[in-house]
Amino acid sequence: MARITKKDPKDELAKFLRHDEERNQQKEDRRKVSSQLPSLQRERRRSLLTRLGSIIVVCLLIICALAYYVSPYADVSTVRIYGAGDLDAKSLVRASEITASDKVLDSLRSNQKISRKLSKTFPEVGSVKLTLSGLNTLNFKVKERRVIGYVKAGSVYRKILSNGGLGTKTLSWNEVDHDKPLFIGYSKTVSLKTNLKIFNSFPDYFKDQVKMLSGNTRRKTQMIMVMKDGNVIIGNTATIRSKVKYYNAIKQDLTEKSVIDMEVGAFTRPLTAEEKKAYGIS
Repeated sequence: MARITKKDPKDELAKFLRHDEERNQQKEDRRKVSSQLPSLQRERRRSLLTRLGSIIVVCLLIICALAYYVSPYADVSTVRIYGAGDLDAKSLVRASEITASDKVLDSLRSNQKISRKLSKTFPEVGSVKLTLSGLNTLNFKVKERRVIGYVKAGSVYRKILSNGGLGTKTLSWNEVDHDKPLFIGYSKTVSLKTNLKIFNSFPDYFKDQVKMLSGNTRRKTQMIMVMKDGNVIIGNTATIRSKVKYYNAIKQDLTEKSVIDMEVGAFTRPLTAEEKKAYGIS
């Protein structure tokens, strides 16, 4: 006798419905993929065109740069000097060894070399920065060293620079900045350097009061300073640094222009007529 298995119609219907849903889902997925393909293709074309455009732009820039470099427009046509003060512009250009046949870009790349060369030739030059104006105008922006004072050399004067060097140009009395101290009577470079080093160690408020330093001393260790108020300080190079701080207090008790001797201790006396004449004090 054959076994009879009963099937639930609901189960059969559920299987049919699930199969129909899966087939509809597959159709829907195929439709989504088909609709996305044109968008993906457009995105790929856009990316390809962007990369191609970038390559073309870079190539054009390189071609233009090469064309400019080999053309006369890349040659230095003009050199302009800024911030050189008393220095002669033509001398600066000659010392830089830049000529009209040189390429602007090569000169800009040699900025540090040119700056060192000019600093070596002209003590006044601290540094030089090269810039470009237009197609081929080269600008020299000169930064000069600070001027500390002036040293008298015969009948003319030369700048004393912040690094201790002397300026190349000789100046007349009218060209000197009289707010800065004069170093007079220094026949030996060694004594000038010694006194300059000591002077630089003084406080700024005291340096601003110094009118002149005299190298005409009786001893190598002696230092003489003429102040803007007409007083004269005499000190010892080994101890003067620690004693100048008392000057403002001492001068308040003076009733006439005096010598303030700080070599050993500190004492004062009025200036003689000969001393006033020797130091140019009226």
